[in-house]
Amino acid sequence: MKKQIILATCLILTPYLAIAETQSTASKKPMMHDGDASNTGINKRDRDDKTLTPMDQMNNPSDLKITQEIRQALMKDEFSMDAKNIKVITRNGAVTLRGPVTTTAELEKISARVKTMPGIKSIDNQLQVK
Repeated sequence: MKKQIILATCLILTPYLAIAETQSTASKKPMMHDGDASNTGINKRDRDDKTLTPMDQMNNPSDLKITQEIRQALMKDEFSMDAKNIKVITRNGAVTLRGPVTTTAELEKISARVKTMPGIKSIDNQLQVK
């Protein structure tokens, strides 16, 4: 009986979901990309053992706290979605920031904000303006 109710509900809602998806897709602006949209070059660079990735984040309480505080600061401020999604990697108090940001001003604002945070021993700022 439960399966029949779930199936009936799905069948009833399917047209509405299709309409919502069509409207959502139609309202989106096409994305403009400079160069290869697949990030192949960046992905090759990140395979290098010298490049830190989020998997290199240390799990000790102090490093986790630093990363958490940086993430919270990014989310609270009026940064672009690109900036809010940068990679933040902390290892023994050394913070690495990687990823694209929208403007030079945004890059500078993030850098200034991170420099004032307690517990950080060094910052490797690898942020790039799109």
